[in-house]
Amino acid sequence: MWGFVLALGWLASGGNFWFGVLPVLFMSVGDAVTGIVRNILYKRRTKSWWGNLAMAVFSVPVGAAVLGVVGALAGAISSIVEHFESNPVDDNITVPLSAFLVLVLAKFSAPWLLSI
Repeated sequence: MWGFVLALGWLASGGNFWFGVLPVLFMSVGDAVTGIVRNILYKRRTKSWWGNLAMAVFSVPVGAAVLGVVGALAGAISSIVEHFESNPVDDNITVPLSAFLVLVLAKFSAPWLLSI
C-alpha cells in the first residue's frame, strides 16, 4: 500500500508528495499508536475506540499541520475507519485509502480548504 498510495498521491496532486505521505503516516504511525494503547489496556489484539482516539490524537494535528482542515479531516476519518475490520480487506489498506480519498476529493471539489 505504501508504494501504491505514494504513487497515486504524487500523480493526483500534480507532484505534491504530501498527498501520498500523509495517508501512509496515518497508517504507519497512527496504527502503531492504536497497537500500543491496545497492549497497555487489553494485553491482546482487539479493536478499541481508545486506540482509535489515540490514533486521532496523532493523525488530526499532523494532518492539520501538513494540509490544513482537509488534512485534519483525513486524519479523523482514517482514525474511525481503522476501528472496523472488513475481512478480507485489512485496515492497512482501508486507512491509507480512506485518507487519500478525502484528500483527492477535497483537491477537486474544495481546493481552498487545502493549505499547500
